[in-house]
Amino acid sequence: MSEERSLLLDSVARIFADHCDQQAVEAAREAGWSQPLWRVLEEAEVPLIGVPQQAGGAGGGLSDAAAVLRLAGKFCAPVPLAETGMLAGWMLAASGMQVPRGPLAAGPARRGDALALRRGASGWIVSGTLERVPWAAVASRIVALASDGARDYVVAVDPSACAIDAGRNLAHEPRNAVRLNDVALRADDVAQAGPGVTPAALYERGALSRAILIAGALERCLELAVGYAAQRVQFGRPIAQFQAIQQELARLAGEAAAAHAAALSAAGVLERGGASLDIAAAKIRCGEAAHAGSAIAHQVHGAIGATREYVLQQATTRLWSWRNEFGSEGQWAERLGTDMLAAGADAFWPALTG
Repeated sequence: MSEERSLLLDSVARIFADHCDQQAVEAAREAGWSQPLWRVLEEAEVPLIGVPQQAGGAGGGLSDAAAVLRLAGKFCAPVPLAETGMLAGWMLAASGMQVPRGPLAAGPARRGDALALRRGASGWIVSGTLERVPWAAVASRIVALASDGARDYVVAVDPSACAIDAGRNLAHEPRNAVRLNDVALRADDVAQAGPGVTPAALYERGALSRAILIAGALERCLELAVGYAAQRVQFGRPIAQFQAIQQELARLAGEAAAAHAAALSAAGVLERGGASLDIAAAKIRCGEAAHAGSAIAHQVHGAIGATREYVLQQATTRLWSWRNEFGSEGQWAERLGTDMLAAGADAFWPALTG
């Protein structure tokens, strides 16, 4: 790790430690997000790390953004970091548009959802419905891909011009249906999608963002489980001294390490130019780790881990939610197998080892 990235992560970790403790995350349940935390992060330009400075971002690369996003997952940060920088910020910057301040939502977030764009008498008009858009209810702008039938465009829509239905995931993060009924757009809110900005690429980036968040949340689960096992006394000694518990903690550490390696490796490959295979593998492996790791963490904690008063449930409800967003491991495994079969036997080994 470079010295610059180490300093960056130390600074961001301090922000989360100071402003995103258990009480802050719990307080965000009703509103759906933490506006105080967002203000602090935005003052430090954290949400736009990885977005080019010429587009209004903070600079840095995708690997920097991924490292910060892992910390957001570890601290269960109730703010749209992934959507603002890695998804919406990327779409805008790659298409020659400026990235505005404030929390951003990005869509479509589900395969098959689409927006239609057409020329009206006084400018562009966009219509359609996007289901379960993360953070749309708290976003200052909704950035989405739309098509006029011939080309893809990036549009930045004012949420007040849309009908936004209420919705939450298990962790109480907003997941909203967004209905656009002939919404008129300003000229500077529309641009032809830049190179590589496609619905498929957006979906892959969304899957990668969830894999990175899962890696961070699993790290938190491991820390909590190890700490609890060292403190919980049973039969006269801490349960961490029992071989069965030690074995489970070792399994949890393995799942966390595998998720971390898969997610950040895929981010590095994407930063270098292409990562469909790596993102698919990362989403599959991180989804499996979320399932196994959360089960182990709750087994070690017993009943207290499931209570609202204890911090573990903040991490595991996110793991269960993120696991199925932007495709479950089963869906990505099917796609990965289909792609490998289509490429043929001769391409399998180079794809696996390249």
